[in-house]
Amino acid sequence: MLNTPDTIAIVGAGAGGLACAISAASAGARVFLVEKTARLGGTVTHSLIHTLGGLYDDSGEYINAGLPMELAELLLRADTHTRKRTMGKVWTLSADPAVYEQVVERWVAGLPNITVLRDTYPIQVHTEGRRVKQLQVLGESGKRRLPVDALVDATGTAEAVRLLEDCEMMPGDALAGLIFQIRGTEEDAVKFPKNIGIRRMAQAAVEAGDLPQLFAGAWFDSGVYADEVYAKLNIPSDGYDRSRAGDYREILARFIKQLPGFAEAHIPQVGCLGIRDGGRIKGEYCLSLEDIKSGREFADSVGRCAWPVEYWEPRVGVRLDYLPPGHTYQIPLRSLKVAGMENLWVAGKCLSAEKLAQASARVVGTCWAMGDALGKAIIRQNN
Repeated sequence: MLNTPDTIAIVGAGAGGLACAISAASAGARVFLVEKTARLGGTVTHSLIHTLGGLYDDSGEYINAGLPMELAELLLRADTHTRKRTMGKVWTLSADPAVYEQVVERWVAGLPNITVLRDTYPIQVHTEGRRVKQLQVLGESGKRRLPVDALVDATGTAEAVRLLEDCEMMPGDALAGLIFQIRGTEEDAVKFPKNIGIRRMAQAAVEAGDLPQLFAGAWFDSGVYADEVYAKLNIPSDGYDRSRAGDYREILARFIKQLPGFAEAHIPQVGCLGIRDGGRIKGEYCLSLEDIKSGREFADSVGRCAWPVEYWEPRVGVRLDYLPPGHTYQIPLRSLKVAGMENLWVAGKCLSAEKLAQASARVVGTCWAMGDALGKAIIRQNN
């Protein structure tokens, strides 16, 4: 334990925020974990991500030690249905988002120096010179000021950083993902090549006007359980009306009844819109596509990544650029530090990176590695 514990406020309880909170708290810091919803888990929990990328290299071995590896092992022990699986040329961990939520809730609850502020938003960042001194938040009990030694924005969209008057952001334009959980299918209902036929049927229905244009390019993937399938729509983040989620659910529920193997299928859940790139900070270093292609390594590395450049281009769809066999690259700590500030950081999708570099570095396992390393780095810096 530290003689005088640092106080760190972390905004956002997704992959990067959870890892940073656990890392810093385990080193003795006092942590305020500020989450705008009632539940922990971020995009995985709320957007129904069931294949966790970025935990493994292209041979299926763990790519980062520490909390990313510990997370994977906890998930494997928590549910016998959790398993490693390949998707194309990459390895992922297939896990029920609900199990992920249970695991991270237990993990955080076991660290008494983490105070979780749920249903709470950042509303003002108070600075003196180049340092953040306080974070003001708004929750069910009203406004509250948190004196901090460091502030970490792990919202994925830099919601806390954007509160600064002179905030500079790089805009993101990648398509977002809307995921539907489907249960009650026949086993292997979307096993290759059946999934190709289902995609073609969905596209034909869009072209015939039987499905809305929103469903163009719909993607179907096997789930964690034998009778489970996930359907994903890839849509502009500014073109989605959340109030119509129930309508889209009913439309899809009617459509899938005509698919082979889906006669008894139903849709228990629709995820929140998953934002792939909600904007990136301008940091002390901007991770580039060239860094990724060259396999660049950094003295201040916060983690290693081997995920392909998975850019969901507006009006086009996914551009998937696999890295060469055995190829990895590193992410520098400087890409997590807001330029011009001494104690303002980010962890996760809003790192300082070119958009195509972010399209590789944004995956769950890499965000856990960023948060893990950042929590330790803040403690070192403050001591």
